[in-house]
This record gives sequence, structure tokens and C-alpha cells, in this order.
Amino acid sequence: MTRTVRSRVLAGMAVGALTATLGLPGVAAAATTPRTASVCALHPLPLPADMVGRAVEVDPTGRFVAGLGYRITDDGWQPLLLLWTVPPLHPRPGVWNEPRLTVVPMAAELSLGGINRYGVVVGTAYVDNVHRPWRYSNGHLEWLPAPTTVSGTWPRGINSRGDIIGQGAVEETETTLPLLWPVDRPGTVEVIDSPPVTAAQEIFDDGTIVGTAGDFGWVRHPDGTTDRLTAPGARWSGVWAAQGTWAVGRIGSSDDREDGTWVRWDLRTGVANAVNLERGTTEDVNARGAVLTGYTVIHGDRLVTLDGAVPDVRLIFGWAIADNGLVVGSTNDSRLRPASWTDC
Repeated sequence: MTRTVRSRVLAGMAVGALTATLGLPGVAAAATTPRTASVCALHPLPLPADMVGRAVEVDPTGRFVAGLGYRITDDGWQPLLLLWTVPPLHPRPGVWNEPRLTVVPMAAELSLGGINRYGVVVGTAYVDNVHRPWRYSNGHLEWLPAPTTVSGTWPRGINSRGDIIGQGAVEETETTLPLLWPVDRPGTVEVIDSPPVTAAQEIFDDGTIVGTAGDFGWVRHPDGTTDRLTAPGARWSGVWAAQGTWAVGRIGSSDDREDGTWVRWDLRTGVANAVNLERGTTEDVNARGAVLTGYTVIHGDRLVTLDGAVPDVRLIFGWAIADNGLVVGSTNDSRLRPASWTDC
């Protein structure tokens, strides 16, 4: 999935029984009945003592995790791509087998776009004052092609087949182009037929693509047709993340982008339902519709809190959630460290 790290435009989830409207006609608000609450278990991810870092992406199965880090040396900080292979989660809550870490030294600053169920990672490296797209698979890093018309390129998602989507910046016109790197045509890149000024955010295994174009979110179906992701009365919308049959983001009825409503769209129907976040903003959604806010996971009327926060001592943050409920992110006290949470 995807998430990018993100100049993203997305968020949220639908929560249980839905009632009344939340300022926009046709948008059902989350029910106000009390939620049941629980806590998911914190498990630090292995990292050598001379490094700092955070976990950023997890594949839908929860087997592969990708992160960013630095090795602290006398000459400065060495950028690192961090990859963990996670053993199958134990059926008994609280039991955790430590993942295996692979450290890949890099020569440039990185951002991550996604990782698929086979551990293939995509992202961007800032090289010679240009953001260049790359793919890492089976110990091999390769540059992806970019259109000659763009000044910078950012992969945002990769599906199980290996198809990659992203965007390119056209400096001359101050616009963006949605891009596709098809796995069955290696060494090529295509401009996706989609609304103009577009950022593509996620691609599913069936070829469905989700993104944001200007003032509205959109979904491009496998047959090539495109629908807006919006709601009755909305003047703008933006997608933040998508997985399975769900996309999450914000909609608003005024020009004030700070005055919006977090929603989850059912991609099968296009219907948006409001999300009660409790606090924070959404970071990710999984195929089961669970929404990660950075500090909590929302399952309808059940709220699960990420364990490990210590007021004024340790900060925690969750970046991505797998379909099995594994959350990955970081803890930060005197050192930034990668972390995961189970039973979420």
C-alpha cells in the first residue's frame, strides 16, 4: 500500500451503525454510542545500536515491512533502506517472534511509496537535485524510467503483480501526471488516462487505481472508466489511502480545507460515510476497513489504542496497517526506533 510519505491527499473509515448527517447532505455521521476499547501490544523491531529509523510501509499480508533509517558515523548520517521479514503472527495474543532485518545502505535521501506481498519495495531517491524512482527486489536496486516531460517522479503504490503507480511533476506547467509502470512491459512508463492534474495513490491487484485530481478524489476501474469519489453537497474531496474495496479521505462543503469531514468510501457503491476519529488524522486503511489514525485503530464501534506511549517521555506513531491487523511505525524517546503492534 500504500502509503507515501507522504505528500498524500487521503484518510479515514466508516464506523458501525450510522445516523444523521455531518454537515453535508447524504453523508452519514458515525454513531455516538460508546465504543469498546482495547490496547494492542507493542513490539520493537530489531535495529542495531548505531542506527535510528522508523517502519513506514507494510504489505497487505503483514509479512514484509519497509522503513527508513540512518547509520550514525563520524562522517555524518548514512541513509538506509530497512527491510524486515515478519514470521507468521502467533494465534495466541502477546506471543511475538522477532522479525529478520536486512539493511541496505543508500547513497541518497529516500522516500518510500509501497511494498507488496512479495517484498518488492518502490520509492524515490533524491539524486543530483532530482527525485528519481526506484524498485528494490531480491537484493537488487534498479532505477525506474521517467517521462522526459517531468522534473521529479514519485512511485506511490505497487500491487501483487508488480504494477507500480505514482506521479510526475511537470515544473513548466506546475502540474502533475499520473504514471503507471506496468509489470508486463518492463522498462516502460505510461501516463494514466485519468482526470488532469492528478496524483495516483494506490493500485489494486485487479488494476483498480485510486487517486486525487485537483479538487476531487477518483477511482479508475479495470475497464478504464473513472468515477469521482465525493458526496452530495461536497465542494472538494481528497483521497488519503485505499485498500481492498475501501478508500479513506476528506470532503468539505466550503473553500476552507481545514473545515472538512473524514470519510470512508465503499468503492463498490461510491457511498461515503463519516468517520469518528476521536483524535488525530487518518494514516491508512486495510482491506477489512480498519482505519489507522497514527495512535489508534478504528473497527466500527471498537477502538484499539497503540500501546507504548509515555507522556513527556516516549512518543509513538503508526504509519501503516496490514490486513491481519499488524501496525508498523515508530517510538521516539531519546532515539527514533522502528516499532510494530499486534492484536490491533
